[in-house]
Amino acid sequence: MSDLYTLLAFLTAVVVLVLLIARFKVHPVATLFIVVMGLGLVLGMGGTATVELVMEGFGSTLAKVGLLVIFGCVLGKMLELSGAAMKITETALRMFAEKRVPWAIALASTVLGIPLIADTAVVMLIPIVSALAYRTGFSMMRLGPILYIGAYVMTSVIPPGPGPLASASLLEVSMGEAILYGLMVGVPGVLVATLYLSRIKTYVPPKPEFVEHLVGAGGPSSGGSGEGPDDTTPGAKVGLFGALLPILAPIVLIVFASLAGPALPEGSWFTGTVLFVGEPTVALFLACLLALPLFRGRWRDKETLNDLFESGLRIAAMPLALTGVGGALATIIRETGVAESVAGGIEGVGLSPILVPFLVAAAVCTITGSNILGVMTSAAIMQPLLPSLDLSPIAVYLACATGAQIMKHANSSGFWVTTTLSNMTVGQGIRSIGVASVLSGVTGFVVLYAMHAAGLV
Repeated sequence: MSDLYTLLAFLTAVVVLVLLIARFKVHPVATLFIVVMGLGLVLGMGGTATVELVMEGFGSTLAKVGLLVIFGCVLGKMLELSGAAMKITETALRMFAEKRVPWAIALASTVLGIPLIADTAVVMLIPIVSALAYRTGFSMMRLGPILYIGAYVMTSVIPPGPGPLASASLLEVSMGEAILYGLMVGVPGVLVATLYLSRIKTYVPPKPEFVEHLVGAGGPSSGGSGEGPDDTTPGAKVGLFGALLPILAPIVLIVFASLAGPALPEGSWFTGTVLFVGEPTVALFLACLLALPLFRGRWRDKETLNDLFESGLRIAAMPLALTGVGGALATIIRETGVAESVAGGIEGVGLSPILVPFLVAAAVCTITGSNILGVMTSAAIMQPLLPSLDLSPIAVYLACATGAQIMKHANSSGFWVTTTLSNMTVGQGIRSIGVASVLSGVTGFVVLYAMHAAGLV
């Protein structure tokens, strides 16, 4: 079987993948399964061997990342329902002067984007942001997209976001590295995107239903930088330390174990303890336990100990299925010779290898509207190519994560949630959210390219 045939089969599979999801609205899990099976058959693997490879790739991938995705989704649900997310937002707003409200929202969104999916952060916090827009006179075309973009970038670049978790597992990148380097490319992206959004001059008022209770209580620029919490707000009885602890503790444990573990004396009880609590699955489960006190006396209730966990499992189902089938795709690419053919094609074109995962992720995200699918699919495609392209796993991971931010538009649920709740038109959404997502992804990639050129990744 010639390299040209193999390469054409692979490119056709990618086109079919995109068309089925974007044009015919086939579910991504079903689409990936169709593409994986089809690719194995047309490349001569045979029916039985193809099925065996799919099962092998699906099972081995979920074995690595399954519990991580589950505990990450449960943690996000706990922070949402306990009021911790609201507390972090309110605290960030108090830290900044009124004219710096956009940056306060960006800070809160960035922190919350670590455990929460961006759509969830917007739905939860848009009433607060709308009230701030009403009181301060800021346009919702600024504040709504800023609320979205911080969480969106973090969910794209660092675990426990479902996409980064799957990508890190497929590429065998340690979670400590994924978090540290992900922050290095993600934070500059948030800063540049927020800087752009904070300079938008078009005024869009908040939706009336979010501010009708404020009418007559003080209009624009009439008082403070936002509403203070009272005893009835979800975050009123949650302390800031308690709200931040479940987010920061697993990050610290994972990063410390990753960096300090190899330097500690082998065989000591301290080393064993550090490596145990810093193992990502254990660290995320401990974070869930640390979130229980946020519910105060309700932590013993069935709604907290059982129903909340089931809610997290339902959220985790889609990322788990995508991750498993993505692992099957990587296995098929590796075993059928596609990796070598693609690598040869890239070398023949003269394209810089680091650009390839970035462009693949950007294409998948832009066409399908899913950053999770962009991160995961590009990682699955690139994993077998690592030896041929002479790229480190962390460099490919970061290229996939930055590329998968580009770009949000009308085929994305996050775009519609933010645009609708921020009272914007589709055109205003593209000018704000769409452009900001391109800026964040490109900025992150520029940082990555500089680190790659300097030999840091």
